Amino acid sequence: MKNRILTYLLVSISIFSCKKDIVEFEPTNPFENIVIVEKQVFDLDTISIKEIIGKKGTKIYFNREDFDVSENDKISLELKEYYNRLELISGNLNTITDKNELLESNGVIFLKFKSGDKEVKLKDKKKLKIKFKKEFRKGDRIFNGVLDSINQIEWIEDKDTFITFPIIDTILSRRYGGVLTYRDKIIPIDSLDYYSKTNENLELQIESDISEINDELAVNNWWKYPDVLIDEFGWINVDKILMPDANVSYELDLNKNNLEFVSTFLIYKDLNSFISDYRKPNDLIFTNIPIKNHTSLIVLGKVNKEFYVKRLTIDKNTNGILELNLKKVDSIEFEEILKK
Repeated sequence: MKNRILTYLLVSISIFSCKKDIVEFEPTNPFENIVIVEKQVFDLDTISIKEIIGKKGTKIYFNREDFDVSENDKISLELKEYYNRLELISGNLNTITDKNELLESNGVIFLKFKSGDKEVKLKDKKKLKIKFKKEFRKGDRIFNGVLDSINQIEWIEDKDTFITFPIIDTILSRRYGGVLTYRDKIIPIDSLDYYSKTNENLELQIESDISEINDELAVNNWWKYPDVLIDEFGWINVDKILMPDANVSYELDLNKNNLEFVSTFLIYKDLNSFISDYRKPNDLIFTNIPIKNHTSLIVLGKVNKEFYVKRLTIDKNTNGILELNLKKVDSIEFEEILKK
């Protein structure tokens, strides 16, 4: 009986210790406050239709009839917008897919519709129309964000995304003396490059046929700002997949042995891209790391409330053990780390 009690106690202690280890490793983003991204709340009450414009230019076209709500339910929208790298880093929004593909972001938004404390969804087969701030680039696609157990985000491509695209109506454009006239068409997002090129060719054709053309529309190429049709909310990202120059593996050997945790940040020069990782000090082997252009690695450790940092350049020849001497930084130096 005593043996059973002793065994039970040992098992209980073991389980408790494991749970304690798991709970204690709750990494926080050291750059969380480097830029403050405001949560915007829009009170839609019982409004039927509304164009909502975020402070950074995102547009959301709300139609109450498309939502699964009762007649008198009051609706609100929560919106966050991230359009530059510092904002992405502050929100810990890695630009990496679930397949370890490096991305370059063209804008991330977070959307949540609520009625009281309850999240509100779209009706079956209904879509919400949104427009991102920036012009779509060749290769841009829509990705949905999923958080893992330690709040690291991975992006999964939404291959079923559709967009509205204004196609030039050649008959009406000629009828109106060369003023470009459009009609909307819903197309798969991976057809955007094709239809954009088609419109450009049609412009040239009409211009050669008719002496006058609406130059403002021709110059602005406004069809490169398509309306995106989504049926799920949460984290939504416009990205294109980048082909890395190389993928490397290495192990970090740090001069500090009493660190609470280690954060690493890969910064890609002239790209709206970064990758963060949070590790225990005894788990510093990194594999299959994408290199692109000039790639900087920032290694950051924390002891009590003090930060120790090393920034270095890595390239396709980086491999093996990297022996790093972390240097203590003050608050001013800390803020400048990402801005070099």
